[in-house]
Amino acid sequence: MQFIKEQRHTLKTPKVIALANQHGMKIILTSLGAGWVSCILPLSTGKRDVVLGSPNMSAQMAQGVYLGSTVGRVANRIANAKFILENNEYSVTNNQGVHCLHGGKDNFSHRVWSITQPDQQQAVFTLVSPDGDQGFPGELKVEVRYELTDDNQVIISYKYQVDKGCPVNLTNHTYFNLAGENSAKTALEHDLQINGTHFLPTDNEGIPTGEWRDVTDTHFDFRQGKRIGRDFLQDDEQRTVGGYDHTFILDSTLTDGKEAVASLISPDGDVRMNVTTTRPAMQLYTGNYLIAVSGKSQVYTPFSGVAFETQFPPDAINHPEWGEQYRGIAEPNNIYTSQTSYQFIF
Repeated sequence: MQFIKEQRHTLKTPKVIALANQHGMKIILTSLGAGWVSCILPLSTGKRDVVLGSPNMSAQMAQGVYLGSTVGRVANRIANAKFILENNEYSVTNNQGVHCLHGGKDNFSHRVWSITQPDQQQAVFTLVSPDGDQGFPGELKVEVRYELTDDNQVIISYKYQVDKGCPVNLTNHTYFNLAGENSAKTALEHDLQINGTHFLPTDNEGIPTGEWRDVTDTHFDFRQGKRIGRDFLQDDEQRTVGGYDHTFILDSTLTDGKEAVASLISPDGDVRMNVTTTRPAMQLYTGNYLIAVSGKSQVYTPFSGVAFETQFPPDAINHPEWGEQYRGIAEPNNIYTSQTSYQFIF
């Protein structure tokens, strides 16, 4: 298995490309943050863009809420921006108070990635992160491939390699609103099912306490499916962070990349999105901090969209008690892969 060679020239201006399938579904991607900025469904009632995005590339570069971005090296939070690995303590850049969020101050969402397009339904983004980037050890080579299939799936495949041991936790931060990014209807009016057995309680800064809490008899039990707004802000866990902004540990029998780990249904029931992944966990984020964000057709406000960030659990590097399969430590010279797909049914 080889990495696609990165383009030799550095693209100073982000590039935007479109992928389309034979049914007329189209997605728009950008080399800024290897981002997914539009997802246009050809519904019988007309075309509908179901992901949040900026009105132009200047706004996309300025926004700070990770609209559609690939984030890394380490998605989510690292407590106090520090970790110990192989008896060495590392300090990484802090960008959420004293903590590191989504890879630090100059994380991958801010980078202009190299891009190749093998065909009209695939795009491949590559990035080389040097040793010491944001304080992380080792050189990291990353490849992110998007594929739009003829059965209306958007498949995101990740491949990476390091030359020193390092935590690596890549994810995509697209916000979805299946009623349309221009709709007045919010994430809270969608129905959601998550095959998650436990969730991770956090402190008021979003740092996991270390507990894995069974979802049974909590407002975090989405296994049977329910309206997102039904139990919204009805417990201290949600009130602490303004809504759902929590990691679910997924049913391990379903993380084969084939079975749906989550399903989102539009308020009117005319669009369904099934999520599959090979990652063990997923962050559910209801857009609690979308405050006056310039969007394609309107200003986004809290709960304008919902994100499903498949990943290793946050701050796992500081919780060896969770087990190696959850820590996300990449060892030198191995090639690691993962995949998450979003299938739209309409």
